[in-house]
Amino acid sequence: MIKKEELVKIGQFAKPHGIKGEISLVTDYDLAGISCDDPYIVCDMDGIPVPFFIDSFRQKNNTTMLLRFDGIDSEEKAKAFTGKPAYIPADMAPLHDSDMSGWKYVTGYTVSDEKIGTIGPVTDIDDKTINILLTVDYNEKETLIPAALVTTVDPERKVIEVALPEGFWEI
Repeated sequence: MIKKEELVKIGQFAKPHGIKGEISLVTDYDLAGISCDDPYIVCDMDGIPVPFFIDSFRQKNNTTMLLRFDGIDSEEKAKAFTGKPAYIPADMAPLHDSDMSGWKYVTGYTVSDEKIGTIGPVTDIDDKTINILLTVDYNEKETLIPAALVTTVDPERKVIEVALPEGFWEI
């Protein structure tokens, strides 16, 4: 039996992707070590941790992975995961400093856009929803930048590269 205290939360399932059972997993966790060779991802179903074996997966962007589980082959079946947290067994999780898990460790990093250059430092992270937001001090004004726009995080230089869409500053 899987015990909840033996699990590490890696993200949260969002909505189904398409009609063939793919589900979006939003995560700020380093998924480089997660693969189809790993036996399963765990989801809490009615208070019980249940393993779901990975049939296929692909990276959608820096914070979203599209997964398909064995036996989940329709949009209806995939909807059962929407909004639920996703876990992996602690022994599958790469070893890392607890301060480096999640997005909180990037507080103080400098955000830079590929077109306009340096924007400012990250002063806070809003990770209360699946849409993680970086609070950035831009010209002494608090600006929210979606983590989905992050293209690179460089821990050595403490820099976060983003790709802001046209018109971002006009909103």
